[in-house]
Amino acid sequence: MTATKPTSVRTHPLTSAELLSFYRSGFLRLGQILGDDTLESLRAAIAAGRATVDDDLLDPTSWPEGEGGVPQEPGRNVSFLFNLWRHDQRFRSVALDPRLGGWAAQVLGARRVRLLEDNALTKDPRTGGALKWHQDYSYWPLGQPNAVTVWIALDDVTFENGAVQMATGSHLLGERLPRVFGTGASYFKERRPPEVREITTPADEGLRVETVELRAGEATIHHALTWHASGENATDRPRRASVFRYVADGTIWFGADRYEFNYSDDELGLAPGDPIGGDYFPLVPEPSS
Repeated sequence: MTATKPTSVRTHPLTSAELLSFYRSGFLRLGQILGDDTLESLRAAIAAGRATVDDDLLDPTSWPEGEGGVPQEPGRNVSFLFNLWRHDQRFRSVALDPRLGGWAAQVLGARRVRLLEDNALTKDPRTGGALKWHQDYSYWPLGQPNAVTVWIALDDVTFENGAVQMATGSHLLGERLPRVFGTGASYFKERRPPEVREITTPADEGLRVETVELRAGEATIHHALTWHASGENATDRPRRASVFRYVADGTIWFGADRYEFNYSDDELGLAPGDPIGGDYFPLVPEPSS
């Protein structure tokens, strides 16, 4: 990458041209949204979380072996910490940043959005493995795909260290079952209409693939149905990212009827059919005028 790093972070709303691009592609580059101090703070939060938090969702020991398990090559794993915002103010301050909520509300056409979850992703040097084609909605117990992901690079991200690849326009194809990522497709088929097919490859659907290389502090936003994947980290540097998911206020919660979330419906105080809400899914403050 040869682009010069911006000297200031983005604060302004999305333009009409950006909204149209998101509608067509299913993702959008937001530019530089975090400064150096915040980057260092989030890197430190991830380091502390990896040492103390027992919520690594892609730990192979957390899933059964065989069909339906996590088919990751030994020594080629991805650290995937969940909901650091609930106990680390460094993540909470970014997760509830009105700018991020405002951009999410714009692309969703929503008046307000709630924080759905956060993730801290790390691909360690030479051992950070690939994530296969998937869409985020498969792993959310929501009645509608009214959600987006803001993906923030905490290190310079290149093809060589595992940049995300986006299948342009894949969100327009609707829900697809995952094939190789997390719990297997057999689990999902029990909770989906029979018409929902498995993800194939972008080439099978005639979709163009874009590799999203980013500077540290730059971000993208993508739709819940957008297909994406990432390669291995083949460099001597870590590839870290902070990921924040936002859902339109009022979206219906399906709970365990659709997917076994990290918290039970009783713990969340929600029943299938309820609009999402409560302390686990806080409203994001609106941007000041």
